[in-house]
This record gives sequence, structure tokens and C-alpha cells, in this order.
Amino acid sequence: MNAAVPLLAIEHLSLAFPTPAGEVLALDDICLDLHRGRTLGLVGESGSGKSVLSRAILRLLPPSAQWSPDGHVRFHGEDLLGLGRKGMQQIRGRRIAMIFQDPMTALNPVRTLGAQLMEGMCLHLGIGRREAEQRALDLLKQVGIPSPASRMNQFPHELSGGMRQRVVIAMAIACEPDLLIADEPTTALDVTVQAEILDLLKALQAQRRMAMLLITHDLGVAAGYCDDIAVMYAGQLVEMADTGSLFRHPRMPYTRALMDSIPRMEDEPHSTLTSIPGRPTVRMAGQAGCPFAGRCSRRRSECLSETPPPTRSRDGFFRCHNPLEAP
Repeated sequence: MNAAVPLLAIEHLSLAFPTPAGEVLALDDICLDLHRGRTLGLVGESGSGKSVLSRAILRLLPPSAQWSPDGHVRFHGEDLLGLGRKGMQQIRGRRIAMIFQDPMTALNPVRTLGAQLMEGMCLHLGIGRREAEQRALDLLKQVGIPSPASRMNQFPHELSGGMRQRVVIAMAIACEPDLLIADEPTTALDVTVQAEILDLLKALQAQRRMAMLLITHDLGVAAGYCDDIAVMYAGQLVEMADTGSLFRHPRMPYTRALMDSIPRMEDEPHSTLTSIPGRPTVRMAGQAGCPFAGRCSRRRSECLSETPPPTRSRDGFFRCHNPLEAP
């Protein structure tokens, strides 16, 4: 595959869900590219649409989801939105894998870890049980599970949260996917285990040259592990740039507000944490204006009536009528 051609290209993807109050716009004109071997961090508050986007890529949304007719999700140049059920079954788990937020709900509580690891390999790779068992043992060892042979016969409840997350990672990489989607892979883990899991993901990515979409609400995590960062708010990508440029010179006020909310070691003891005023916005289909306008100190009259178009910057793009000054 040509290195200049993105592995994943999302073009003008919009998505709405019907509710008693009207159509909620969950994704609004999403455009992004992800190349092989790179990590894209998708950040934003809870409810901004990060997980919906990840499930839209894999077509794991309910039938009520209303897709935009001009949207595309191209993987290796093939539009996933045009594939039928069988075509998507060949993609999921084999070429695109996903790590879900909670490993306890991602694993089947009544099946052994070994059986769950081997199932996907037998299905997608067409190998026999004996070869699948050996590959499963190697995977458990690779993700740092001690005594992998004995763990094969255990059930998910017999492992700690960190161990379960490692098993889920082993399942995700078992069929050597080209793209790994990690949806908040360290949720509910303590800080030390979080760092171990993220380091493991980064090492596995480097070994296999996978592309990775890392979904997180923690900008500190994104800063340490991502090549590029896309900031999401109310279903829109409001800013995107390479990690260094975004942290040095954010253009969108929402991005700056997220950064200001990160606790810092130099802060005075017992000092008040900075927070973004108000609550995240729920956008309805057809609603005009900048979705962040109601919480933004830089808003102008046009922010309330006109949706800001994407504006190209030197390192990416942003959506804002009154952006922060360029360097």
C-alpha cells in the first residue's frame, strides 16, 4: 500500500439518532485520515461522540442510526459503509480490532480465557485447535501474563482488572490487524497499571506497524502516546494537529480549556482545579451555530448563529470564528 494513502480515511461522516425531542446529531461532518504505524488520539469530554465514532467505523450501531448519504469510511481504499454483513464480518477482528472500555463486559464470564482467545483465530485465520492454542499461549506471554498455560483454563472473574485488560489486548491483536481501536483502554485501572497497559500497546504497535486510534478523555495520556490528536466536541472534530503543535499552539478555545483543566505538579497544594463552565452540549439536527458557544468566553454574535467551517492551519485544522492567536 502506498505510504501516502491513508489506511483509514473518514470523509464527511454524519450520523443522527431519533429521540422523542427530535434527531440528535451524534456525528457532524467528520473528516480524518490515519496512516499505518501512527497513533491518533481522539480526545474530548464524555458524550462528545468519541465512542460513537469508533463504533461507526466498525458498523456496530443500532438499526435506528441514520447515516448521511455522502459520508464514507474508507479502509485500504474500500468503503466500509457499502459492505454487507458478511463483508464486515471479515473486517471485524481480522483487519480492524477493538479494545472496549470495560474488559469484564468485553469477556464472556462463562467461557475460559483460552476458549475465547482461540475462537477468533480459528474463525479468521482458519487454523486448527492445536495451532490456535500455541498462538494463544504466545500471545498471553507477549502481553505479560504470568503462567500463561494455567491462565488458559481460568475464567475472567479469576483475574485482576489489569490482567483482564491484558487478555483483551491479546484477543485484539491475535489476528494481526492493521488498525487497532482502543476505546479508553485504561478505564478503572490504577495509575501504575494504566502506564503499563499504555506502554504495552505502544510496544505492540511498533512491533506490528499497526495504526492505532486511541480514544481517551485524558489529554495527558494523549500527549505521551499519540502522534496526532483530534479534539471532539458535540459530535464535531473541532481541532486536529500533530501532538507537539497542538500543545504548543492550540487554536480552538475548547482545546485550550481542556488543557487548562489538567492538574499540574507546580500547582499550589489544595488549589482549586480549573474546570470548563456549563455542561457538554447535545446538538439537534439542523441546529446552527458553534456548539461550544454557550460555554466560550470568546464568543461573538456569529458564534450563536453560524456553524464555523473547518479552517486549515499549518499543522491541521480547527473550527472557530474567533480562534486563539496563531504563533
